[in-house]
Amino acid sequence: MRMLLFLTLSLGIANVGTAQITYITPTHLYNSLTEVTNSTRADALGKNTITLNGIRSAFDNPAAISPGAEKMQVAFNFFNGHPFHFKSQNYFLGATYKIKKRFSVGVSTHQWIDNEAAWSSIIATVETPTNKQSQQTYSLHAAAKIIDNLHFGISGNYIAFKSIEGLTTSDDFLLNIGFIYDRPIQLLSETIKASNENLRVAIGFTNLLYQGRMIQRKNDSVWQYRDLPIVLRLGAAYGISLPLEISLPDKLKKLKALPKTLDLSARIQYNDWLKHKDHIYDEYKANTLIGIGIEATALQILSVRLGYFRETRPIGDDPSKRYATLPVRKGLTWGLGLQIPSKIWSDNKLPFNIRFDLMAKNHPKSLNENVSARTSAEFTTKKLLLGLGFELSF
Repeated sequence: MRMLLFLTLSLGIANVGTAQITYITPTHLYNSLTEVTNSTRADALGKNTITLNGIRSAFDNPAAISPGAEKMQVAFNFFNGHPFHFKSQNYFLGATYKIKKRFSVGVSTHQWIDNEAAWSSIIATVETPTNKQSQQTYSLHAAAKIIDNLHFGISGNYIAFKSIEGLTTSDDFLLNIGFIYDRPIQLLSETIKASNENLRVAIGFTNLLYQGRMIQRKNDSVWQYRDLPIVLRLGAAYGISLPLEISLPDKLKKLKALPKTLDLSARIQYNDWLKHKDHIYDEYKANTLIGIGIEATALQILSVRLGYFRETRPIGDDPSKRYATLPVRKGLTWGLGLQIPSKIWSDNKLPFNIRFDLMAKNHPKSLNENVSARTSAEFTTKKLLLGLGFELSF
């Protein structure tokens, strides 16, 4: 039997006996602005999004579609589940095209769907049971190399949230920008046998129009204001290539033509919600994230990734309530990647290279399970988080 649970601006409330159990989320748009990325690779690297190339990073940093020599890229990403939208799924699809050597454009969409919603929708204290909740994001990106090593990008993003099945209860337009700067360096390559040593710094800014609030509406008489986050992201990455002294590639025809290198990279990212005069609540005080990640890629084919992130979350201080969500969301992240050099292996008969990304692990710790289990045993961070990524680079 489907549960009827309250969901307000930043919390859901369920009465179990005489105890009041409260779920607090940073924003009702968390499936675009928090919780998940559009990239399995980024999630495996401690949610380091803005220093990665490609369309899957373009919402957080539109400049991500500018670096690289690919003429065109098509990408898909999938995540399943959520700690308390445990049957929901996230789908991402995007494509880029390099019009000129210095100018690229891209389009993408991110779809979050909860086909068996456990929560009722509450707008302005009016509760509406619903079987399905969903959120759609549609984006148009443009980026260019301004000068050598410096890339700039901008994107327009339309976000629509349907907290009631079949009804768009809130929507808005966000303008995002980003920069990426690459600098070849020689910190270690002068003393060890190494190459391709590089430092990258990046910045991404969500909600450039600096809108502080939006309207959630059931009808003309039932509506309320909600905060609209303004998010700043800062990141840095360091990479270097080391020679691989192994003989196996020389014995296998498919590997013989590939670079015998071990490519290493380390990344760090910081996210912060900025204050705005139109904010109704003070969620901006709590929402920060720090993430670190390392990646090793052998022969430019097989990648292993490891990361960690820690994200502060809003929390209530009412002693009469029991809070099912924790004030910090954190966890280790890991994943695998496989890059298939189809162009080389097919003697250029196939015009693209292929990338697969995979992660399969428990959801990051975000719930007090002893409390949330009293609402439903299904509300648990032990559910499997499966992430799949796929790219074609032409």
